[in-house]
Amino acid sequence: MRILVTVPLVDPDVGPIAMKLLSEAGEVDVRPMTTEQLREAIGDYDAVIVSVWHRVTKDVIDAGRKLKVIGTASVGVDHIDVDYAESKGIRVVSAAGASTYSVAEFTFGLLLMMVKRIPENMGRVKGGEWGSLLTPGIELFGKTLGIIGLGRIGSYVATIANAFRMRVLAYDPFVDRDRFIEVNAVKVDNLDDLLRQSDFITIHTSLTKESRGLIGAREVGLMKDGVYIVNTARGEVVDENAILNGLRSGKIAGYAADVLTGEPPTEETSPLLRTFKRGEVPNLFITSHIAGVTRESVKRYTLYVARGVRDALMAYGR
Repeated sequence: MRILVTVPLVDPDVGPIAMKLLSEAGEVDVRPMTTEQLREAIGDYDAVIVSVWHRVTKDVIDAGRKLKVIGTASVGVDHIDVDYAESKGIRVVSAAGASTYSVAEFTFGLLLMMVKRIPENMGRVKGGEWGSLLTPGIELFGKTLGIIGLGRIGSYVATIANAFRMRVLAYDPFVDRDRFIEVNAVKVDNLDDLLRQSDFITIHTSLTKESRGLIGAREVGLMKDGVYIVNTARGEVVDENAILNGLRSGKIAGYAADVLTGEPPTEETSPLLRTFKRGEVPNLFITSHIAGVTRESVKRYTLYVARGVRDALMAYGR
């Protein structure tokens, strides 16, 4: 078996361990490359490990004449045509669970940054102003947090919210009631009800046909006036123009996103990016898909995907 690793395994602690795991299943080549280069090289390999920035589409998969396993050093798999791969008997392996704590902590970091008006206050200090009443924030205590998607990350966000003594609502039709009880979240069966009741909303659903465009103009209209939203899931879960209209009207008091439409985004694919770069909306905050990247999570990504690919290859044909 031959394994192509298109992302560098550079962590000094776990990189050698990952290489050893993979070598148990076959010969390993580490060759960082673009999607175009991957399409040219993939035909010689039984397994490939890609990053979230590689677009493993039908044509890439078709080029993998010997391909048995696709591994991704990410939690999400929306950059891979999973249905097509599985229809050809190719198994897709992710690093699910690697970034749970990182993303949940970052989510609350973005939320606190917005509601406490931290960037605005720092700007005032740089401008020579000083005073506690210049940029008063609001408290999380006693407020309602609505969580869309109660998987690993959403569940840990609920746990953090409990520590802030918030009321937690959650919407996830694919999670059983026990999970809601475990994290002390009220199960909401209708997304509209969550939108109407929440002071703050965080988004953690994976990107699927059902969740694409889940939050549009209609949904923004149902929200409380002055709602704050954090999206650390996928940019395509929201209609970016609807978010912008909500920000401009004041319906949305703040929107913080670590993800945008069409990553890596451009001003053409993402209206939010275009607006952010021009500074047209002061209550819009964007980071470059870094929520899941910490020193600890990088180690987990590396080990989880290496172990998953090894196991899948070794089980092939059994």
